[in-house]
Amino acid sequence: MGDSSRIEPRNEPLKRGHGVHFPDTKDRGITYMPAQNLHVATLPWHRGRSTSIMSPSSLIDVRTAVAGQRVPRLGGSRLLGSVRELRRDYLGTISRAADEIGGLARISAGPPGWRVTFYSVSSPELAAEILGQPDRFRKNGPGYRELRRELGENLLTSEDESWHRQRRFLAPIFTRRRIAGDYIHIMIEEAERLVERWQAAATEGRSVDLYPEMVEITSRVIGRILFGADVARAIPQLTRFRIVNEELLRRFVSAHPTPRWLPTPHNRRLTYELAQVRHIVDEIITERQSERVKRPTADMLDLLVAARDAENASDRLTDTEVANQVLLFLIAGRETTAVTLACTLLQLALAPQWQTTLREEIIEQLHGRMPSAEEVHQLEWTDRFLRESMRLYPAAHGMNRSTREDEILGGYNIPAGSWVEVSVWGIHHSPAVWHEPEIFDPRRFDVPAGQFPGGHRYAWMPFGAGPRACIGTQIAMLEIPIVIAAILQAFVLETSLSSVPLHAAITVLPSAALPLQLRPLQET
Repeated sequence: MGDSSRIEPRNEPLKRGHGVHFPDTKDRGITYMPAQNLHVATLPWHRGRSTSIMSPSSLIDVRTAVAGQRVPRLGGSRLLGSVRELRRDYLGTISRAADEIGGLARISAGPPGWRVTFYSVSSPELAAEILGQPDRFRKNGPGYRELRRELGENLLTSEDESWHRQRRFLAPIFTRRRIAGDYIHIMIEEAERLVERWQAAATEGRSVDLYPEMVEITSRVIGRILFGADVARAIPQLTRFRIVNEELLRRFVSAHPTPRWLPTPHNRRLTYELAQVRHIVDEIITERQSERVKRPTADMLDLLVAARDAENASDRLTDTEVANQVLLFLIAGRETTAVTLACTLLQLALAPQWQTTLREEIIEQLHGRMPSAEEVHQLEWTDRFLRESMRLYPAAHGMNRSTREDEILGGYNIPAGSWVEVSVWGIHHSPAVWHEPEIFDPRRFDVPAGQFPGGHRYAWMPFGAGPRACIGTQIAMLEIPIVIAAILQAFVLETSLSSVPLHAAITVLPSAALPLQLRPLQET
């Protein structure tokens, strides 16, 4: 572990404007702040450590509840439940459920007769039970049904033997060795390209808007990894995924989504944008199939087209299956990484002392070079800073499952067919899991080998957890530090913001511009 004595930043309580920012009903920015002067209690899933939380009389003890009891419901409108709160501020509503009720909360949305109920889980122990047992807790909730309908069967949406078969095809493509050997040069080249483009803005004193800038670099990285020389044709279509993201969330949070066959403006928009992306992907796949004998394997799409099942050498992915995987990788490899990069770079600008600490570590290790894969793993404080950023701003804020049969979860009855939402956001922001969770402090991740930050394996899971954890974790955890290393060796980062404005779509997204001012490092 690194020498923490050289770290200067203090773990100071958040002041107004330094929490997590959510939009309110009038689109004015408000900041979600940690509650003050709350009763100190110890919850049974908190490893015996005391922390500031709501009074225990208002919280569920998820281990000692009497089996068969109904899960307590989050308060809301008698007529509409919590539908307005969920639409206005989904993340804030999930946090309120965890604060007021505890690790398992029942949330209802919609009028009687059309009401939808889901169970929000913000306890690592319960998350482990749900995500670790895919036979009991299925990917058949409303969110996955929507994704399966629009994106088809892929590694994210499939189950059972279909998932195992796809995993056998894809696992050899995502090994640590292949990523470090075949893809790292793409990440380095695009990071250097970004720094070169930003030099003009730094010289002229112009700010850049972080999120679109990060969307561009992550689009180019995943585009080149997937399509190689065809990336120039594919990149213009990738920007359409933000529209797809927003439209899918609209359906996801609706108590009863409008049937897709109805020609509403939102349905037409989603259909059109998805069709545009599918068209370019299908076109490139068709060309690759015809050229497969003529060209060597060069990019991930070639590997997908050429892949064979390790248990059945005659089996291959169909063109539709390849296209479905590509659509998934474009979303997972672009949107979530872009959001994480944007939040992390903005947090560096908000925490100048940590920015200095990371820069000193990077310069000491690299001396102006770009890192190898091995050197990335040696940037210990950069890694801790990134992990703390992913805790506070998890791009994938939740994972939903449905119960196949009646279940007892945390001592409470969950009926068959129920929608259970494992809230990564709720766990990462829970005062029952993390001490003062709204305070940004990378030292949380400076723990002895064999121990888990937050006291539990499932306390930190920005990539999911269990057998269905994200297959692209290694790509993201290599790409993001490379971009950080390139930027911090070239610029000092500043911002006029005092918080990170976010809202929930299928992923977490910025709800306002993220201006970043750049000063050339040699001027400081």
